[in-house]
Amino acid sequence: MSAKPHSSNSLVREHKALCFAHAFPASKAACRDTGRQLREFAKRVQDLPESEQYRLWDTGIAGTRIHYRFSFEVARWLAKKCPGAVTIDWEEIGDTSRLDELLRAALHAAEDEFFDSGYVTTREWLEHALAGSQATDFDWLMAQMQERRLRPMWTQLYDAADIPLVWSLGASRYSKSRNIVPIRNVRTREHGMRGRPRFAKAEIQRPLHTVVQLSPREGSRLVDVAMASLAVRHRETFHFNYANPGEVYIADVGAGVSVAIFGLLPGYRFPLECTMGYLILSNGVPIGYGGSSHVFRQANTGVNLFDEYRGSEAAFLWTQVMRVYHSLTGCTRFIANAYQFGGGNTEALKSGAFWFYYRLGYRPVLPEIRKIARRESDRMRRNKDYRCNLGTLRTLASCDMHLTLPGAKQSELFDEEYLTTSSMLATQVLGAAGGRTQAESAALLARQVARDIGINNLDKWSPSERRGLLAIAPIVAAVEPRNWDKDARRSMRELLRTKGGHNETRYAKLLCQHDNFLYSLKKACRRADSE
Repeated sequence: MSAKPHSSNSLVREHKALCFAHAFPASKAACRDTGRQLREFAKRVQDLPESEQYRLWDTGIAGTRIHYRFSFEVARWLAKKCPGAVTIDWEEIGDTSRLDELLRAALHAAEDEFFDSGYVTTREWLEHALAGSQATDFDWLMAQMQERRLRPMWTQLYDAADIPLVWSLGASRYSKSRNIVPIRNVRTREHGMRGRPRFAKAEIQRPLHTVVQLSPREGSRLVDVAMASLAVRHRETFHFNYANPGEVYIADVGAGVSVAIFGLLPGYRFPLECTMGYLILSNGVPIGYGGSSHVFRQANTGVNLFDEYRGSEAAFLWTQVMRVYHSLTGCTRFIANAYQFGGGNTEALKSGAFWFYYRLGYRPVLPEIRKIARRESDRMRRNKDYRCNLGTLRTLASCDMHLTLPGAKQSELFDEEYLTTSSMLATQVLGAAGGRTQAESAALLARQVARDIGINNLDKWSPSERRGLLAIAPIVAAVEPRNWDKDARRSMRELLRTKGGHNETRYAKLLCQHDNFLYSLKKACRRADSE
């Protein structure tokens, strides 16, 4: 056992070292030892003087507290997974009017007079409501929101209230110290970290035979790990909040590293794009995360490693994430938006993130920026001590970067601005459909698209599949698929059915292959933009 800590700073440093050593152990014995120490870390926090314990708040370490205003989706997850551990942070609430609106919707009719009497504050009223209950104020509130009559208002009312919470981690399995996917075989790193692949593009295209789709039960457990890995770091992402436990893939990419990919629940998918999240794990420890947006043959994505694991093998890890995405969807172009490497992001700018992407094969999309990047790259190659100044890095981060795999064509690029144009086309098509409401117009367009591509009976489609068709139908109608050849219409029937199907990654793969849809939509967008 380590010596009794004397300061919060020393304990944070020790915890960070243990996390890294557990994810990348030098031996199996070391992995067992670090795992034991991390499981017992809440006791280490308790050994600190009280004057030091509060300094560990919001670190995510076991035995500490998290203070944050979580969205409704994360709050609902906390209420389900961590009962009794979360309370309302009344010290951070000033105006309670929005919270009062939320509570008022949950009141029994007999409570109205007392609640609005002015005799009690909101906090005092909740103490009356909790009389005789073992629940925390937060748990009580979330329980009321399970009432069927409130379901349409859950997200809006809760998020508008913007409730500050206190999450007491204790020895929680969801703290940084203990959040891990149990594995059978630990892979050690006695030979150190792996560096940047010599030929990144070839590595991305290297066949991957280890992608496994998890059962919904296993997928749900991995979603929990992903949610917790962000929540303890004051983060959350759409990709995890609405992850589909029935569409979780795990890929073993070697040396104990695995990449998990999360599809979205059908009700939260985007009309044209396929959006997925990812979590990187090393020996079951979550070490990084991100999301991706796939449309036709391209994927817009970026890498985020947690602080404890920076300095490990970021280039190798990111290459493997792209490899998994390429294997699942067939995408041949990866897009990194400027924010990822410094555009409006000072931290990324100062870290030199531009060169991380550049050395893997990403290139700026603007010719004049590519020229500057080549010049700076040549200078650094000739002089190992040369570094770009911040002004130059800021210029380099003024446009997106693309990595294109062999065979990718510039003509296949679907400009991201076309997503907005596609949405405009959808509005125009819906307006011309003749329905009294947007929902009625969408239904008319769905039937029209079905006729145009030869779908004879939508009754055989599941409710989710029909909802997927309703979502994308205005965009498809805008390209007039009735003019396509027989093969294109047949493949479009399969594509549209997968949009609301069980696995949206199947939709992403088919969308990647549908040239008629790609070029027809690009043509329609260009025409609309020129008018």
